[in-house]
Amino acid sequence: MNLVLGVLALNAAFLAVGYALVGPARLSASWAGVAFLVGAGSIGTLVFFATIVGLRASLTVAALAAAVLVIGGLVFWRRVPAEAEAGGGRTLDPLTAAAFGVVGAVCVLGVVGGFRSTPWLDDVWGIWLPKGLALWHHGLDARLFAPNGEYVTFGVPDYPLWWSVVTSLDVQTMGDLDVRVVCAQLALLTVAFVGAVARLLWDCVRPPVLAGSLLLLVLSPELWRQVQGGVADLPLAIYLALALLAGSRWLQTREGFLLALAVLALVVALQIKTEAPAEVASLVLVGALFARRFLWSALALAAAVPWLAWRSAHDVPSRAELDFTRVERVPDALRAVAEHLFDPTEWLVLVPLAIVLALIARQPKVLLVPGALLAVVLVAYWIDRDEINYVLATSAYRVIDPVVLSAAVLIPLLAESFFQQRQALREDRALIGEP
Repeated sequence: MNLVLGVLALNAAFLAVGYALVGPARLSASWAGVAFLVGAGSIGTLVFFATIVGLRASLTVAALAAAVLVIGGLVFWRRVPAEAEAGGGRTLDPLTAAAFGVVGAVCVLGVVGGFRSTPWLDDVWGIWLPKGLALWHHGLDARLFAPNGEYVTFGVPDYPLWWSVVTSLDVQTMGDLDVRVVCAQLALLTVAFVGAVARLLWDCVRPPVLAGSLLLLVLSPELWRQVQGGVADLPLAIYLALALLAGSRWLQTREGFLLALAVLALVVALQIKTEAPAEVASLVLVGALFARRFLWSALALAAAVPWLAWRSAHDVPSRAELDFTRVERVPDALRAVAEHLFDPTEWLVLVPLAIVLALIARQPKVLLVPGALLAVVLVAYWIDRDEINYVLATSAYRVIDPVVLSAAVLIPLLAESFFQQRQALREDRALIGEP
């Protein structure tokens, strides 16, 4: 099976499982992005957990995980009353329709570019994919992760392995080793995220605002550069931003599905990179400022326990070093990170626009979300063992992905809030006869 057919076959399975989990009320094509992220996240997480208990990250294990998820989804939704799908059809003016068309066209080009790209980041062939292949052929062998004097161990052995598992499944489905599967998979995840944002905001944000917000995201050069690099920071950012978006919509509607989606996205994020527990905890704490009940989402942190327990049991070293004496590293880290966050040649104006909208919409408290994620990044650089200039040069442009994508999903919500406030003000003035 060639590259395209192999990757698409696996991702079709992700989509099918996702639809089984999101329920019969969301079987329309508009929910494809959400369903895809749910399916990919759930299968990758279960297969990763299976390797922790001694199984291999094979297609057989993935098929069993998919079967369990589908059966579980079907049984659950049979017991839960069917819901009416939120957000019906909306009339689009020609300019808005054209903007959505551009978003779709850019996403198609992004997928084509992903399938045609060889990842330029050496972490792909030095860390992520080799670990996935090892999980397939040998299972989670501690001798490859803990220094033992007998085998060559992997670099950064403390990283969780969801991204390695998913890309390994791509290779297996394809039937041949081709590193382009990493970029192809990342392109599909990115496009699914764009679709998920559009669907989750369709019934609460006016179409021109939504179209403009999505255009800003998909036209950001750095987004597709990172897709073609195969970086794991982008999947982490996608699931954190999905959790933020679902949690924000839950605050508005109190719909149980949205809270469950937020928790699932947090669970998946925890399986991708080592900074995820701190980032998840920061999102939960900020969310609790808006609704105390959101603290229940902290239960998602329990999903980090299996990997942490396995690492502890096998003496797998951690890169984190709790040394807070090197405070002089923080200004350099802040300067380097800020350069990437505000560089219009990378992420256009996503971050500054989110800041401006939060202020003019009189909702500065929402800036605590990207602020908390930024604080996690700075602390990580503070306690990192490596020379600061080296780690900043090699990672500052990508570890900010959660900050950027959190800003990207807040922009349409803040813009809609601003326009609603203006409309309410005009109506009030009309009632009292003011011009």
